Amino acid sequence: MPLAAPALVSKTPSAEGDRMAVVVGDGEPARHAARFLTETSWRVERLSTVLEDAAEQLLRDASAVIVDATAAPEPVQATIEHLQRVCPEAATILLPAADTPRPQFPGLGSGRPRIVPVPVERESLLTSLEAEIGYRGLLRENRILRHQLRAATRLEDWVGCSDEAARIRSAIVTTAFSDGPVLVVGEPGSGRRLAAELIHRLGRQSSLPFLALQAASLATGLGPILARLRRGGREFGTDAPGSRPGSLYLSGAEHLRPRDQAALEDALRRPPPFRLIVSATPDLRARVRSGTFSSALLNRFEASSIRIPPLRERREDIPALLLHFLQLASETSGEPPFGISGKAVEECGGYDWPGNTAELRMWVERAVATARVSRFSGSVLPENLCAPPDGGPTPTPGTGSRPLKEVIAGIEKRLIERALKRTGGNQKRAARFLQMNPTTLHEKMKRHGLLRRAGGSPESQGAGGRRSEPG
Repeated sequence: MPLAAPALVSKTPSAEGDRMAVVVGDGEPARHAARFLTETSWRVERLSTVLEDAAEQLLRDASAVIVDATAAPEPVQATIEHLQRVCPEAATILLPAADTPRPQFPGLGSGRPRIVPVPVERESLLTSLEAEIGYRGLLRENRILRHQLRAATRLEDWVGCSDEAARIRSAIVTTAFSDGPVLVVGEPGSGRRLAAELIHRLGRQSSLPFLALQAASLATGLGPILARLRRGGREFGTDAPGSRPGSLYLSGAEHLRPRDQAALEDALRRPPPFRLIVSATPDLRARVRSGTFSSALLNRFEASSIRIPPLRERREDIPALLLHFLQLASETSGEPPFGISGKAVEECGGYDWPGNTAELRMWVERAVATARVSRFSGSVLPENLCAPPDGGPTPTPGTGSRPLKEVIAGIEKRLIERALKRTGGNQKRAARFLQMNPTTLHEKMKRHGLLRRAGGSPESQGAGGRRSEPG
């Protein structure tokens, strides 16, 4: 059943008194334009040039910008391009001199300004301005709709065929079409960030950036960050200068300090101009009972929360996730798709995966990388892809009974030996083949006893005088 698109909300303010126009220029057309707008309840600000120190904040807040080009200090093309970078959604009106050819603004596409002839007439200016505001609003709504439709077709990113997976997908869609804060509860690695990204992609502000922060790494505190994001998020790496994020994802809310919890609760009393998505572990309620987390703050998220069960509680999703991660890893490595044996799938289904889907993906990527580097013979991933759970089958002799460090050292030694064999003993080519620094390869060869003595016998001493472990 196709997803119904949410109602689109135009950015155009409902009351004319709320709208601000910035008039750029000192000529007579600029003075007339400012007077006409003031008479019709527009709030008008004046700038001599868009490059003034105080210009950027004014332009970001403007609903319309009128540029007097009759005596502009900067080239008109450069001025309009600057406006497109700073306030791309503001309606732009250009007042060119009557005796100059009208500029074409190549490369601006739909961002070209609307031309109003000089001398400026009141009705001509106001009619052109309302038409440009309506046109920019339609462009914005069209862009949002495209983002929403594209996001709606990407819900398959949440892979799984279990009832829990279907419930999570349904919760993501329902939550995305609301406006309030969201709490995503789940163990680390269970897909909390993916759920947050899908909520953002389906939401009304999907055309704006998605910003992710970790609660445990907030050195300066959450309050100043939220205050700066309200003003504009340029310092946080958002797409456009001065733009705010469409969604702020704060992971690990259980690590918030009391002052940060208070700052977050205060921010929720005055809804921020972006979507707030918070994730936490299932022990958040226990922290409330122990007094380390605010019950009032948790209650603010209760209306809209999503629980993501750990992978061990939705084992039916494991085969689909295996095939999904296998395809992604093969595409990333540039190798033909690998197969996977039924035994490996069965062992994966019996393992508890304490790291959840993140651990499963890591195992698949490691197996594909191993097959790529060592040019695996055959098309089946290693049978011992997963360690068996407690009480499961006995580990394969020669691997599970040895220390992990020793097993890894043996694998590393065999990979280096094969690389040297393929390159005829050329260390530089072998290092390039293994994608490592030649100096690093030399040290590893020394550690594994692969360097040749002058007499031709392998060196028996590893790094630091220790005897190398057998592979």
